Amino acid sequence: MLKSIAQSPFFLKVLGAIVAAYMTFVKYTTRWSIEHSERVESIIKDGKGVIALTWHSRFLMLTSAWKKSYQVPHVLISRSRDGNVVAYASHFLGIKTIRGSTRKARKDKGGAKAGQDIVEAIENNGCVVITPDGPRGPYQRIVEGPIRLARLTGAPLMPCAFAVKNRKQLGTWDKLVVPLPFGRGKIIWGTPVYIPTHAKEKDIERYRSEIENEMNDLLAKADSAMGHAPTQPIPLGETA
Repeated sequence: MLKSIAQSPFFLKVLGAIVAAYMTFVKYTTRWSIEHSERVESIIKDGKGVIALTWHSRFLMLTSAWKKSYQVPHVLISRSRDGNVVAYASHFLGIKTIRGSTRKARKDKGGAKAGQDIVEAIENNGCVVITPDGPRGPYQRIVEGPIRLARLTGAPLMPCAFAVKNRKQLGTWDKLVVPLPFGRGKIIWGTPVYIPTHAKEKDIERYRSEIENEMNDLLAKADSAMGHAPTQPIPLGETA
């Protein structure tokens, strides 16, 4: 009985509304310091599409970096139960959603359709937000999907890191950080990376590794600025 209630659309919608309200509350009660916002703003002002990347553990802070003057973002969300909650939260936040995964082996999870939707959003000069270690890890390790999408569309990959002073870090697979209100926060935009359309397979892996390293460096810098020991990525070869 309780399980069926917890899986019902009504319950998930209510939970999504609570998550959306909390994300908004944190956004406006936190004193945010933003580094290198000009990197993403210059791309947006040019009216170009962009693929923003941040780690899954920081998704509760996603809206804090997005200004009203930016275009409405599209967020890639898995088709899992947890993904349904995030999808409802995104709806209440006025964010568009793309359901599926960028992992090669997850075409049965909507990967092919998600790829088509991402390409369409970018061609319409939109922003697509991807957590490249989601939906189930390994945490802080990038899969090749976003790199291939950037090669296909010509859109830049834009890393972004979030950290807050007041927080609760959970023991979930992604080391989820729950931001607490009335504190300080740090947002750091990384370097835009363009993947050439002629990039070969060995180039894909090189770009993937370089972007992964920058994302982890940005996260470590943001966490350190907020007084926390950096969360290290899972060792290569291990699973969450």
